[in-house]
Amino acid sequence: MISLTPDAARARLVDELRDSGRLTSPTVEAAFRAVPRHLFLPEMAASEAYQDEAFVIKTGADGLPVSSSSQPAIMAIMLQQLGLAPGHRVLEVGTGTGYNAALMTHLVGERGSVVTVDIDADMVARAQANLAAAGYLNVIVICGDGGFGAPGYAPYDRLIVTAGAWDLAPEWLAELGSGGRIVLPLSVRGIQLCLALEREAGHWRSRSACRCGFIRLAGVFGSPEPFVPVGPQPGLHVQADDGRPLDAEALYAALTGPVTDVPCGVQVVSLSELAEADLWITLTEPGLARLTIAGGPLRSAMRDAPLPLLPFGALAGSGDLREPRWAGEFGVAALIPARPWASPAERRYAESGIVVRGFGPTGGDLARQLADRVRAWHERGRPRISGLSVIAYPLPTPVTGRPGQTILERRHTRLVLGWPAP
Repeated sequence: MISLTPDAARARLVDELRDSGRLTSPTVEAAFRAVPRHLFLPEMAASEAYQDEAFVIKTGADGLPVSSSSQPAIMAIMLQQLGLAPGHRVLEVGTGTGYNAALMTHLVGERGSVVTVDIDADMVARAQANLAAAGYLNVIVICGDGGFGAPGYAPYDRLIVTAGAWDLAPEWLAELGSGGRIVLPLSVRGIQLCLALEREAGHWRSRSACRCGFIRLAGVFGSPEPFVPVGPQPGLHVQADDGRPLDAEALYAALTGPVTDVPCGVQVVSLSELAEADLWITLTEPGLARLTIAGGPLRSAMRDAPLPLLPFGALAGSGDLREPRWAGEFGVAALIPARPWASPAERRYAESGIVVRGFGPTGGDLARQLADRVRAWHERGRPRISGLSVIAYPLPTPVTGRPGQTILERRHTRLVLGWPAP
């Protein structure tokens, strides 16, 4: 195998992002071509740093990641959502390796400014060293709780959060100037949506949205959705939406119990399209608990299952999952492709039917219920995330939702989500 030079590997990565349709902005493309990612991942071989993958760079005592270098594809998408221009002042919450701050410095130019803040002193020191090695000496790097922003350098034209948030911190919104925009991964019923939000009269409205997966924000504004160890450790960890309590033993019994597959009779051409159905069902079935399963293999329950790599999302039967009476009674179910896609090209273009896989004694009943919902999604024209509206109202603003909308309460905001009526 021929090892590419860093410049050649970087050019190949950018070409792949452009050709796949995920990198469409000429200015963002130029930034990716100019900034050397391998200098921000010095522990890796230079050519390996230009894979379109996220790399974990620090883990916690529980073995779960606490910091990473994000996948270039989602970085490109978020930078395009952010819409940086020369002269912009931008705040980044979540410094990581410093690579994203360098990309933004290229985009805002000499007249602009980039401030980045991270709660982890080790990551701050690493980012400062990486930025210096790459020649980006004008980035302001702060060690602190990013939930409070960086008021000493406000106001900002743009604010980007590169860690999974559960709410919109009031400080972020206050530090954005007139015409400002915030881009962040926001947890919505346990699913992270990368949203670009702009201020309207009395609220913030989404301008674009896509699904994503980021390590969660740490600090005072961190998520109340902890990952709970389930089964023998080291092994699985499960997160429930909005921090619903879980009976870990009963959940593990369900996940490793009988498996029932229910075909839906609906075809999709990619994991992304499968995720569209998953999101719609999650938002239109508020009585079910949303679970994110991460951290290790489900050996018996997932044998031969064509599932994407962990973590993956599932829904569980309603009720207080701590109560012993639910052990053996509640089911868990997840949407999966009927056949795995063998290559990246197939994952984008080859058709596969949707199957709902039920786990546990009543998993089959839940799987049949969700299969009906998959068919309802199809009959409604397959609502896509691109058509989803998210409006954030600062509390205590009263909100009356219309039929079909989902209202989520947060500490500081009230979120209203929905698609246009068919």
